[in-house]
Amino acid sequence: MDIDKIDRAELKSIVKEIMMEDISFFKETIKEILIENQIIISTEQSERREKLEKMISEDFDQYDDVFKALA
Repeated sequence: MDIDKIDRAELKSIVKEIMMEDISFFKETIKEILIENQIIISTEQSERREKLEKMISEDFDQYDDVFKALA
């Protein structure tokens, strides 16, 4: 996908729609990006990732209504 050819507002709308449909898809996508870019490789980093995932999950749970309202 060539992001330069897609209107930024349209792309933002698509991402919001995905988040509203299934937030776990968004979380898994972030995780895959981190793994693909070798940000998560060592045991220490794995533990850090787990803490980060927990924080992200808590934030998404806490602000779920806000995300839906914004979309």
